[in-house]
Formats: sequence, C-alpha cells, structure tokens
Amino acid sequence: MVEVLAGCGHTLARIHRLGIVHGDYGPQNLLFDPSTFETAAILDWEWAHPGEPIEDLAWCEWIVRMHHPEHTSLLRYFFDAYGEPVPSWQERQAAMIARCRALVDFTGRWEPGGDAEKLWIERLDTTASWTA
Repeated sequence: MVEVLAGCGHTLARIHRLGIVHGDYGPQNLLFDPSTFETAAILDWEWAHPGEPIEDLAWCEWIVRMHHPEHTSLLRYFFDAYGEPVPSWQERQAAMIARCRALVDFTGRWEPGGDAEKLWIERLDTTASWTA
C-alpha cells in the first residue's frame, strides 16, 4: 500500500500542475503497473473541473480513511510524494465534509430520502467524527 499511496501522490501533483482537479481522486481510480507501481492510467474523469488542490488531497485521504482505515497511518507517503505543502487537518476535513454534503444533496435530488441519500448522510456523520 505504501507504493500505491506514493504513486497517488506523484500522479496527483502532475494533475494539479495542469491546473485541474480530478474530483474523485484516489487509488480506486488509478491503474498501476504491478512491477513498478508507476501510474498506467487515471480513470473516471466525470467530476474533473478547475478547482483547488485541497479537493483532491482531501478526497484521496477520505477514500483511504473510509474504505481502508487500516492504512490511514500510511497517508504520510501520499502527502510526501505529493511534494507540495499539505493543508492542515482541519482544512482537509472541512473539504471532506463539504464533498459529503454535496453528495447528500446530489443523491437527494434523485431520490429524496432514498438509500443513497441515507448512505451519504451516514458517511457525512462518520467523516465529521474523525480526528486527526
């Protein structure tokens, strides 16, 4: 997982130098060469937009914390490989919460009170409960 997170950091820095935000950035949307862990492809660009790098930094961290909590301590490899100053925990968590709220709104427009909206409300609550 260290190699994957470091690869995520290197690749994200390159994306941000282009002036864009992926919008759903994390290891789940990268394909790696299994022998070198070099990024072979970046998937799922439908949320890409001009924006602030903290959006992707926070979302990649959110993906790890939410879906791979046993690897949270390895996030330092992601941030180190990114090579740029990393916003504070409070700023990153605020960006995670903002994204979760946006997804609550998004899913609620499709099916108010539905399972997807409930899931994102639960994820929002979980995200708000995290400490650094």
